[in-house]
Amino acid sequence: MTRRAAVCALAVAAVALGAAAPAGAEYRVVGSFGGTGSGPGEFGPPRADFRTFRLLTSPGGIAFAGNTVLVADPLNARIQRFTTSGRFLGKFGHKGVRPGEFLSPQGLVVHAGKVFVAMNGNDRIDVFSLRGRWKRMFQVHSNVRRTFAMSRGGARGQLHNPYQLVRAPNGRFYVADLTNGRVNIYTGRGFSRGQLGTFGPGPGQFLAPYGVTADGAGNLYVADRDLNRISKFSAGGQLLAEWGETGTQAGEFLSPQGLAVDRAGNLYVADTNNARIQKFGPDGTFLASFGQGVLKQPLYVAVDSSCTVFVSDYRRVVKFADGGC
Repeated sequence: MTRRAAVCALAVAAVALGAAAPAGAEYRVVGSFGGTGSGPGEFGPPRADFRTFRLLTSPGGIAFAGNTVLVADPLNARIQRFTTSGRFLGKFGHKGVRPGEFLSPQGLVVHAGKVFVAMNGNDRIDVFSLRGRWKRMFQVHSNVRRTFAMSRGGARGQLHNPYQLVRAPNGRFYVADLTNGRVNIYTGRGFSRGQLGTFGPGPGQFLAPYGVTADGAGNLYVADRDLNRISKFSAGGQLLAEWGETGTQAGEFLSPQGLAVDRAGNLYVADTNNARIQKFGPDGTFLASFGQGVLKQPLYVAVDSSCTVFVSDYRRVVKFADGGC
């Protein structure tokens, strides 16, 4: 069997499992926070039609620092901090292109007392303290605009519209580099170590990679917004499986974006234009779908240690729970 045939077989098996799997426990809304505006705890002005998802929106990525929830606020060019119940604690950041300034912050990672931010508008990764003090940025040797630290381009390590990022168990950072059709790999200090995938519609390729996450074993999951599929890679970069196609049924997607993994290894997908979250087992087995009738524009998803699911929706964060993972 050829590699391409093997990959296709894996994908078909995963979809078949998903179609036959029973739904999981019922998820319920257990809280929400946010609102329209630029004040404390708000995520941007109202928009006439929230369904035009390709326009810039807020909130963005979500990350946890103990009992603090950090939420990217792209429209207001800042990061906001909340308690897990949604009480506003503070914010940092202001609009600009210089080091430490914000243009459309998207994906967030908290690690070792630092916040790693994917700057979609500045095409770079900035690193801050938990209180917002700028420390450094990921290095790109081919950067020709060091004064403003912009690294837009398609060369090794450069970024063009980065969205979600994740720190894997091996210590490497993986960044969804949407316009370049790849996932960039960096060391903890921000030096390039290659990429996953290339531009295209084939197995292991991407047209618009938006979401990326990793499980406890180091396997990586990537959501392609335009191909409407999820790709799973081993820690070594080998394509293990792909599933999903365009549609509204279980295991189908309309613009999948942010991803998250819970402590049991289950995968959560922000299925943006279906206005729902889909939950899968590690092998692609469909487990549950929730948020229909509640969510308007889910973009990012995060799961805390108690298995509460936080979703970045239109101008708010919505929390769901089913009593466990």
